[in-house]
Amino acid sequence: MKVKIFSLCGKLFGKSKKSTDLEEEINVWMESQHGIKVVDIKQTSSGGSLEPAEHLISIWYETVD
Repeated sequence: MKVKIFSLCGKLFGKSKKSTDLEEEINVWMESQHGIKVVDIKQTSSGGSLEPAEHLISIWYETVD
């Protein structure tokens, strides 16, 4: 089994990547993968008022011949 991890990390000041950018990145990757079977998808988020938010999405997959 393999895993592909995508992340989105905010910034305290300045412009950061938006969730729609992360969504587009995942969709482009998924469309470019031929012969895979997605087994599981996990998402986690962390951060607080003094730390920027961070979001991780893990896509667990197997290659199919």
